[in-house]
Amino acid sequence: MGALEARRAFSERKRVLVLTSTFPRWPGDFEPRFVYDLCLKLAESFEIHVVAPHTYGTERVINLNGLHVHRFQYLPEQWQSLAYEGGILTKLRRNPLIALQVPFFLGSQILLVRRLLRRFSFDALHAHWILPQGLCAVLAQAGRRHKVPVLCTSHGGDLFGLRGPLFDALRRWVLSRSAALSVVSRAMAEKMRTSGIATPCHVIPMGTDLKTLFTPDPRTPRRTATVLFVGRLVEKKGVRYLIEAFGRVRRRFPEAELWIVGSGPDKAALKKEAASIAPVRSLNWRERPIPWADYPAFPGTITFFGPVPHCHLPGFYRAATVTVVPSVVAQSGDQEGLGLVLVEAMGCGCPVIASDLAAIRDVVRPGETGLLVPPKESRALAEAIGTTLNQPALRQRLSANARQWALEAFDWTTIKEKYETILTEVMQRTR
Repeated sequence: MGALEARRAFSERKRVLVLTSTFPRWPGDFEPRFVYDLCLKLAESFEIHVVAPHTYGTERVINLNGLHVHRFQYLPEQWQSLAYEGGILTKLRRNPLIALQVPFFLGSQILLVRRLLRRFSFDALHAHWILPQGLCAVLAQAGRRHKVPVLCTSHGGDLFGLRGPLFDALRRWVLSRSAALSVVSRAMAEKMRTSGIATPCHVIPMGTDLKTLFTPDPRTPRRTATVLFVGRLVEKKGVRYLIEAFGRVRRRFPEAELWIVGSGPDKAALKKEAASIAPVRSLNWRERPIPWADYPAFPGTITFFGPVPHCHLPGFYRAATVTVVPSVVAQSGDQEGLGLVLVEAMGCGCPVIASDLAAIRDVVRPGETGLLVPPKESRALAEAIGTTLNQPALRQRLSANARQWALEAFDWTTIKEKYETILTEVMQRTR
């Protein structure tokens, strides 16, 4: 194909505008990147534009690996604190005064989307989270004669964490004006159904790179008593129950150690609780960016590693004996939408233990691809960890089954095709 033909093919690609509140701020950022990764995959077929919140140190408009990223500034830079570093819902619960930023956040996002709709001819809008992005996608088209069809994707927080008649009504109103809805687990689809939402609902999980990044590495020796957690340090992740369970585990297995990878608003409280159970160590990736798998073992300790770049997480999964995801339903009702950490660990051949929540069952088949325990039951969690540490044959069987299952269900190749299909269907609808 010549240069002219290549330019013509590019110009003829369908154009999608993605709305999100979670997106890497810069290369190597520690923010969750599942929306970014999906956009990169979809950019192989569509021209992708992204609307995301602005924050200090980010450019307003930038081409990021082929993605056209537009950031909306909703307040003076030094005052913007609603998005990033823990999530909007978590910040609102910890400091209700931050809610004063919400109207500016919504208004600025709507105005930017309206400007982009006037400037470009989009074939679909893809709003990640019904609230607030789906709401903004709909409101931004108010008064437009020809509306661009909207696909809303819910990841859990906007469904489980926003409760009450007002939020129920807002979700129904947004989805009644959307062309389609996707959710990342069957549990979420059931929640939509029981809420009386009639919008067509597709269950499509987020994916990850299980062919080149999250893969086993026979050159990395797997430790025999290292328990790993990866994720944000917030209530719904249930880390406090893992720390309690480890207190029991270390009495039976003195050589065991617990690695906690991630950061969040609960970090200080969790470190204080951990110190009452075992010696605590803190390591900072920014200060010592070398493979943590090469570090010597510190039996009986709990180590907080802080946030780690996405590309370095496989080293942890490959070295750990077992990965634990002790998720719970938070007091607000917020809970896991899927549990992508489990998929990453499975891809690296690391056995997994998780809480028995409805969404988690989309990833873990009990006794086949991992072990499930009742949420908030630290004693049962300790027993499952002990069983896994004590039975190498069990670990080998679970990891082999899980790796194959993850490849079939969660690799980006599969997920990309499903989102391409639904977006193509949405583009054929007019509202």
